Amino acid sequence: MLLSLGVIAQDNSHVPFVTFKNHEQSIVLSPSNQKNIYNSNIGFQFYLNGKIIVQAPKNQKTVLDSLKKLGKVQVLAELHDSEVILISPISASFTKSYKLIENLPNMMAVQPDFAIVRAAKKMVNNDTENTEKLDIERLQTAQCGIKPTTKRIAIIDDGFDLSKPHFSVFKVLLDYDADRQQAMLNRQSNVRGHGNMVAGVIANQLLSKYSTDEQAVAELVAIRQASTLNSAMILAFSVSQKMKVDVINSSWTLPFVSQLLADVIRDGLDYGGVSYVVVSAGNHAEDACVANKLSEIEGVTTVGALSQDGTMASYSNYGRCVDLYAPANFLPQKHRTHIVQSGTSSAAAMVTGEISYLLGCGLSSSEIGLKNKN
Repeated sequence: MLLSLGVIAQDNSHVPFVTFKNHEQSIVLSPSNQKNIYNSNIGFQFYLNGKIIVQAPKNQKTVLDSLKKLGKVQVLAELHDSEVILISPISASFTKSYKLIENLPNMMAVQPDFAIVRAAKKMVNNDTENTEKLDIERLQTAQCGIKPTTKRIAIIDDGFDLSKPHFSVFKVLLDYDADRQQAMLNRQSNVRGHGNMVAGVIANQLLSKYSTDEQAVAELVAIRQASTLNSAMILAFSVSQKMKVDVINSSWTLPFVSQLLADVIRDGLDYGGVSYVVVSAGNHAEDACVANKLSEIEGVTTVGALSQDGTMASYSNYGRCVDLYAPANFLPQKHRTHIVQSGTSSAAAMVTGEISYLLGCGLSSSEIGLKNKN
């Protein structure tokens, strides 16, 4: 899904439109024959919305605000030593505004706001003979001897229907739309299947730990983020961190990740009080290090899927970037969860529920483990 949030002035198709750095790699974007879509030197097409994201030392927003002709300036995320800022130029010339910002002193990174254009992919199967030889770590569940405290979970997904029965096991603290940058007031305004499934699996795993029904087994921050625009992804993780969540769950499979997003995620884990960021490995029987660049971010926990017989699911992404594998097929444990689902997203959701429970038992993240080992 792509959001048409702006218009880019087209340059000569034979001349690079914009070049930016990402982890020391130069990304060169050139116009395609589609409006706002750009070809790149790394094989992906980029959708640009005409906005610019910068990372700069704290208090640099005032410098950007002083450039009155620049446009709207908004802080997306506050890191321990810097800020990530979104600029919406009022000028018709994106290139002129971009070069102006790029040449300002103290700018740590400058990138166009983008989303990767991808064709829909179906699940494919691994070579069973080869995958059976892989040495994989499986989720080991546990039961603590004390009544656990409730922990705070953020789910970043395509939308939620908070009227669904399984949401009753959560104390919902915030329902936020990162694409629209606003809190949601209608509990059914973002009815989607995937976000509801993920929440249902997390609820299912938590309820399986309790002998009796609880009023709430966790606090929930529900964040809709359907566009995969870099600015919206950054904002989604930033809001999660500001809400002081313990665990963040995200099922997006991204073949390219901005260093700005990676910095926000790492900063939350290192300085923002987030104990875990759990992501799904992906369902395309590929090396997760290549197929999902979120899996390469230090500290992120990447989850692959197990089939019912305990072997790696034939569709699961795999490799050194997958930290553990968990069951992907579920039936509801209790009457408030009505889910039957499979895939690495549901496996990651199960791990999210288990981690939340273990944190509630008083275990630290170092005691639980399961962190990215790359």
